[in-house]
Amino acid sequence: MKAMTQALVDLDHQYGSGHVRPVVVHYLNSVVSGLLAGSYREAVGRELFAAVARLTELAGYMAIDTGQPGLAQRYYIQALRLAQAAGDRGYGGYVLAASMSHLAAQLGNPREIAQLARAAQEGARGRVTPRAEAMFYAAEARGHALLGDARAAQAASGRAVSALESADAGSGDDPAWIAHFDEAYLADELAHCHRDLGQAEAAARRAQESLDGLPETKARRRAIGYVLLASAQVQQREIEQACHTGLKAVELLETVRSNRGAEYLDDFQQRLEPFRDEPVVREFGARLELQAAA
Repeated sequence: MKAMTQALVDLDHQYGSGHVRPVVVHYLNSVVSGLLAGSYREAVGRELFAAVARLTELAGYMAIDTGQPGLAQRYYIQALRLAQAAGDRGYGGYVLAASMSHLAAQLGNPREIAQLARAAQEGARGRVTPRAEAMFYAAEARGHALLGDARAAQAASGRAVSALESADAGSGDDPAWIAHFDEAYLADELAHCHRDLGQAEAAARRAQESLDGLPETKARRRAIGYVLLASAQVQQREIEQACHTGLKAVELLETVRSNRGAEYLDDFQQRLEPFRDEPVVREFGARLELQAAA
């Protein structure tokens, strides 16, 4: 199950959840449900619950990426229950900070983002490695930034950076579910914070850092990174450069089926609206219309 989950994660990163989610749902319903009905020694049962929690969280993420936030929330709640049954408070914190807080952001509930991230920090205190702590702090920073609280966002961001530096120095053996959270992922989180606080130069710098560290196989995340960078360039009034960067995102998103990517593009178009009469903006809009018609 762990191997299957990792394979599905890799496919999702490269092609988007629109292509992969039916496989996950079928696997959960046809294989995993049968395994959960079995009888096991306690240690095996806990490990099974932990593996199913990871796959269920992935199903929740894929529900978001296919435009079904209500369904995603149900998967996330189930993943929390499974993590609890597994006795894995660290992974429960991950579901709160990485999954449910990002869903809260998408649904426009910024105060809830920071609350969920702090709940993760408290519930998993002493149970997680510095890399996981870094992700929890980064999630809190996102919430503060969306609320416009620059001081609190900066404090949480600083704790995230320090925790990741400690992780990279070799403090603790990371579980598989957090191993992906590296400098590129943290830079992506911080780019969102700076963008939402109107700190355009810092947002552009962090977005570029993230793109420089992301492999080509993570097509959806790279596309979102390009939109983040383009949005920062709009904030800097570098409109021609922003449209050029935005086109890179469009090209990548043509290779994946991702509702999240489409939402980021919609947000970027709204940011371009004050400059809609400029030729380069009209050309960008025409390219998007061609893509939509294809």
